[in-house]
Amino acid sequence: MKNPVKEKLIKNELSLGGWLNLSSPMAAEIMAASGYEWLAIDAEHSAFEINLMADAFRAIEARGAVPFVRTWDHDPVTLARILDAGAFGIIVPHVSTPEQAQALVDAMRYPPVGHRSAGTGRIAVYGPEYKDVANDEILIIPQIEDMEGINNTEEIMSVDGIDVGFLGPGDLSLAMGVERGHPNHEAAIQTFLAGCKSAGKPAGLPERDLEIVKKRIQEGFLFIDMASDLRTLESGVQKALAEIRG
Repeated sequence: MKNPVKEKLIKNELSLGGWLNLSSPMAAEIMAASGYEWLAIDAEHSAFEINLMADAFRAIEARGAVPFVRTWDHDPVTLARILDAGAFGIIVPHVSTPEQAQALVDAMRYPPVGHRSAGTGRIAVYGPEYKDVANDEILIIPQIEDMEGINNTEEIMSVDGIDVGFLGPGDLSLAMGVERGHPNHEAAIQTFLAGCKSAGKPAGLPERDLEIVKKRIQEGFLFIDMASDLRTLESGVQKALAEIRG
């Protein structure tokens, strides 16, 4: 069991992924077959259930991509169930302090590093060696979405066992009371990026505007969600109809 996304990030190489909102393993397979290196099920803002996640993981892996999940809470039981279903990493929303980050490590790593329970579930397909390599291969990805988290980015990312920092620009905008693109919002993004770099950890974020994606890559973001199944379907239909209807 190897995590090629982690291997790329360790080498400071760019990794491009996408977001899954449609609760559809078929959509997950299509997105994976299109060339994304990783796909994250958005369990925070979709109707994806654990059994469907496992089906989507199989579809994603069958097409050579890596399955992740953005979970809906910090509960160790939730995190363990997602990992037991076969996720190679979890994006955990609303992480604002290093103490919260440490709790994620405790929940998602097997002893002696953490306290993850030795269940089986779908991970049995990876064989008995899974428990020997899971601590090294599974990505723990705190999502920072408010100014407390922004100001604590370096401390959060310096927690041993935290792998990637992921920005939540939408909720950050709401928390700050400013629109995306506002100078204060942009300054917060740069503070986040600087904190990740100071801690020696890769930084990531979601971004749909391809020109801004290029800008973020130039700035040093390495883990980028650049599309979702929902928006890809929506934009494809809108483009086709606009071309025919004029």
